Parts: sequence; C-alpha cells; structure tokens
Amino acid sequence: MAKFHGSFDELQNAVIATGKQGEWSEGKNGHVIFRTKLGHVLNWWSSNGTLTCQGLDPDKFLPEVQAALGNPVPVVVATEAKKIFVVHGHNSEARDQLELVLLRLGLKPFILQNSDSGGKTIVEALEQSIYKDAAFGIVLLTPDDYAYSGKETDADRKPRARQNVILEMGMVMAALGRPNMAILQKGTLERPSDTDGILRIEFNTHVKEIVNKLVQRLQSAGFEISADKISAASA
Repeated sequence: MAKFHGSFDELQNAVIATGKQGEWSEGKNGHVIFRTKLGHVLNWWSSNGTLTCQGLDPDKFLPEVQAALGNPVPVVVATEAKKIFVVHGHNSEARDQLELVLLRLGLKPFILQNSDSGGKTIVEALEQSIYKDAAFGIVLLTPDDYAYSGKETDADRKPRARQNVILEMGMVMAALGRPNMAILQKGTLERPSDTDGILRIEFNTHVKEIVNKLVQRLQSAGFEISADKISAASA
C-alpha cells in the first residue's frame, strides 16, 4: 500500500508510463480501478490517497507506478492512523479476543457492529468503511454453521463459517488486495476454494496463540509494532 495525493490525470499518465494497457472504471467513494487483460489491478481512493495493487504481480506493479509518479519509496502512514477492518461471524468470544490483541498491539480495530452505521445497510456500511478507513483487513472464520453436499447425509456435515462472512471476505479482498489482509481460522473448517491465495493463520482456543504470525503479516503491510506491544498481546 502507498499514498498518492495528486490528480487522476497524473495517475493515468504514470500507468501509461509503466507500459501496461487496460481499462479504468469507477467504484464508490472516490474509488477508481485500473485493470489489465493480464490481470494487474490498481486501486486508488482520491478521498484519502490510498494506492494499492492486487491481481497479477502486485509487489512489482505498485513500485512501477510509484516510480512513474516520481515517488519510488512507499509513504509509510503512522500506525496510529491506520484502522484494521475486522470481519467476523457469531463467535463473540473469538471476536473479543482479536479486538483485545489488536488494541494491545497499539492498533485500531474497526468492528462494524460497534460503530454507528448511520441507517445504511450492512453492505453499504461495509463498502464505506473498507474503502474510506481501512488499511488492513482481518477475516475471522469460526465454526458457526454446518454444511454437507447434496450427495452426503447429515452425518457427513462439516463445520464452516457463516456465508455472510465469506461474502464480506470477498469485499475486503477486492478493496484492499491480498497483501493487506489475513484470514484467522479457529479450528478445522470447510475452506472456500478461491481463498487459497490469502494467508491463513489457524488457532485452536485463543487468538493470542498466533500473535507472532499475525504481527509478521502486519509488519509486511507496513505496520510498525514494538517488541513490548507484541509481548503484551501474547500474554
């Protein structure tokens, strides 16, 4: 993730300078998207200047765009200014554990049910919150439902996350890109096949079991977290 506070025309010229050919489209809340036929995706939010890449070679495409903009070094936003968007199911215990861990790490978790939606639908509130405020997304998968295929019986049922959580996970991935999100999974669950490219961290009882792995992911996304905060979150 990087920041760009220039004009849309400047960004378009920078993309042209990378040699990539594709099409631009408009999302919501000042969000514009550039997609190439090969699968490169560039996202820019004019409201806060956030610039991210996903799809094909995001770690290469973003530096190319930054270099063309004359800013090859990513602008690091202060950790205090970043919000962690949390998607979760019905397991309030695991949700509360994750919120406490993030707070002890000195981060700002954003949990939709704890905020004022302003009369918006869940999807509308999600769109506004992810695109406008979030710098990283965490999807908490817990065994809230059970399912089995049409060829199986009830005896074959397997635990899985609620389907609204899977939908919201797709929204987070589209908004922030795979490098800026992580899946935390409690126990063994049915795995959606299209999530194999996203980092998945499994725990058994408490979220604090995986603090070190979560911190590594956050640090790779640009968060600065001190050793004493890591120790506090692990305790």
